[in-house]
Amino acid sequence: MKFLERPKIRTIGIAIWLTVSALYINRRGVSDLDSWWHTLMGDQIRQGVPLPQLGDSWSLYQDGHHWRTSQWITELLFSYLHSIFGWQGLILYRNIFGLLLLIWISREILRGRKFRIALPLLILTTCMIAPLVQERPALIGLLFTFALGRSTAIVLEEGISKNHWWWIPTTVLWANIHGSWVLVPIALTLTAFALIIAAIAERSRIRMPWQLFALSVGTVLAGCLTPLGIRGILLPLQMADRASAFIVEWHRTRIFDALTVPFLLLLILALTMFVKRRTWADSELLFLVAAWAIFGFLAFRNLGPAFLIILPLVLRRFFPAHSPHVSKVHWALPSALGVIAVLVVNPLSNVSTQSIGKYLASTGTTYRIMNSYNASGPLLVFGGRGISTMVDGRADRYPKNWMAEYLLAARDGVRAERYIDEYRLNAAVIEKASMAAHVFRYRLKWKETITEAKYVLFLKP
Repeated sequence: MKFLERPKIRTIGIAIWLTVSALYINRRGVSDLDSWWHTLMGDQIRQGVPLPQLGDSWSLYQDGHHWRTSQWITELLFSYLHSIFGWQGLILYRNIFGLLLLIWISREILRGRKFRIALPLLILTTCMIAPLVQERPALIGLLFTFALGRSTAIVLEEGISKNHWWWIPTTVLWANIHGSWVLVPIALTLTAFALIIAAIAERSRIRMPWQLFALSVGTVLAGCLTPLGIRGILLPLQMADRASAFIVEWHRTRIFDALTVPFLLLLILALTMFVKRRTWADSELLFLVAAWAIFGFLAFRNLGPAFLIILPLVLRRFFPAHSPHVSKVHWALPSALGVIAVLVVNPLSNVSTQSIGKYLASTGTTYRIMNSYNASGPLLVFGGRGISTMVDGRADRYPKNWMAEYLLAARDGVRAERYIDEYRLNAAVIEKASMAAHVFRYRLKWKETITEAKYVLFLKP
């Protein structure tokens, strides 16, 4: 395996890895179904629509409770990118932040470590992170999460320093980009408890890490400086409660799943190194790995953040770096691949319901639509201002019981007439293989107009 340590072999290996990663994340156009309405939110913010009224113009459901966005900075960014570059702007966003994340992680792994150790870790990390590189606000949150993992590892090795207090203003920024900012106070608090556990394990004098606890409290307060205010702290719990029934990424993590495998392999690696070292000096690290592993298995969407926090902990403790040398290909190749991807990738390839939306816009009629949850984004974008939908991607906006009953109507046709009458619906965009399609076709006798991908458009006669 010594040939892997040759400079040319390392450079070729890194080049191949970066190329494959860039090709994978650009294998299709805009793939996140929420990107469309996030962009529309940014458009409305730029137009001066008050934050509590964002999305009201296209939403048929109104309960008197004003919804507020927790991601307005990213939504503004989406809007500006779209206004300048068209929908290719979201591909640009994906490449800038996605490749930046992969470059940063790979440099951290490669820095001063033997290539025969670094290469498997690079592959493992790619299998975990590349599927998460999408044009969504959470992508920037992954960068912050990896930085948080590095900070946690540094605190364990060197203790807290004045540099860590930058997490307070950083949390303010993160909280206005994506709701994953709540990981900051959680990570700081867990690290404080880890230090206490280490002192107990080593039978040394226990010193309360008051600075970490104070910093944790400071980041909680900082995270409340958003349009959501103090409600932002509870947003992840609210999303988990409301969205777990119909959004896959909020489902409990399954052991036997492609996305779970790299996470399990990282945990196995950490456990193997714990056993190999056989020392109580790693007790605080064992606590943190176990805590973040539990977090990862609570929901599929937790796997990526948990991986990005555990990885720096394992690297710094078990595979210490010895030199800062990293190939220059890290800067040149990804930049070139990103530019090529932005130029050649069709952002509208395989976008469901875009033809349906364009057809509705071409008729010049106002439509009030019963829609499947995942069909809303392209409908709203391509259908224009004459489109109003029952639901969109804002899962935290709808009461849990109301959404459960509505989805029965949109999926199975159960009591569909109730929604047609109450909301004066004159169109439906639902899955063509659903029981609801059978109800609209044969019982209600609505006109079946267009079929696109897995969706079908029905118009009221």
